[in-house]
Amino acid sequence: IHSRAVNGRYHSSMRRSLQSVALYEANRCLLNRYTKLRPFQRKWALLATAVDLLKTLDFLNDYQRQEIMFRTNSSKEPLAPDLAWRRMKLITREIGQTILPQAEELIKNNKDKSHDEICALLLQKQFDDSKESSKTVVQDGSLVSCHEFPKPYSPMWEYNHNNVFSVYRIYYRGTSLDPEIFPPVAPREVLVPMKKTDPPPAAVAGGSGVSAPSLPPAGLAVKVEKAKSVELTDEERRALLKEVKDHTELLREFVGVVPDDELAERKRALYAALPPVPPPNGKKQKKIAKATSADAAKTASMKDEDSDEVAV
Repeated sequence: IHSRAVNGRYHSSMRRSLQSVALYEANRCLLNRYTKLRPFQRKWALLATAVDLLKTLDFLNDYQRQEIMFRTNSSKEPLAPDLAWRRMKLITREIGQTILPQAEELIKNNKDKSHDEICALLLQKQFDDSKESSKTVVQDGSLVSCHEFPKPYSPMWEYNHNNVFSVYRIYYRGTSLDPEIFPPVAPREVLVPMKKTDPPPAAVAGGSGVSAPSLPPAGLAVKVEKAKSVELTDEERRALLKEVKDHTELLREFVGVVPDDELAERKRALYAALPPVPPPNGKKQKKIAKATSADAAKTASMKDEDSDEVAV
């Protein structure tokens, strides 16, 4: 894989591309085993095998292996089995929609080119068609499109503009799968949970710090109930709403992996954790005005008492 795709080097820009390659190869390794697995077990097996495959790439360190399997680079959360399965399913479709039509046209006009040369032509064409090369420059006092002055794509552009291009480079020849591609070999036969309610074996999530996904904490609602008894500031309210929103989005990744009744219970707890609706502005202003008036009256009374004491 590394000799065909990244030439034994890694940069963070390659993260999603290598994730796609790992998921695609893991799926190839498991095709003959899927019939013996239930749907949720297939997802666990896919993720675990992808993690195992990354361990075989000796040019990666432990953190880089974790980074490749992040859900997003900003969240740094481990990829969930359900999301890993969905991303794997999209790879072939993305190649068919974004690469093969252009490849077919280029191959017709460049029949003497090798696969790597076709890949280079494809990347250059996609770069020329992208916004990154559609800037304008000033020449002789007028704006001229950069398309008239083509420039080559950068080395990292291959990996960060289309995360399935590396899969095409490795597994395809022309517009079809490479008939001479290396046979799929899984590093090991991974263990999978027997029931959805069973805790997943540690081996499923793989090593290198990539752990099995966990549900949002059920204690969130308990913590928030305390906040409901006091008046929240606007900043506290926004932070609380964001926390509930983030947990709700995270629950979506566990559909099909965690029992539906448990997901429903977690959702109810999250909805119960929502802060109360703030009072209308009019009532709030009235409340503030009333408090201000009371403070003013109290201050005036104190001044009267002080003046009486001085007079005595």
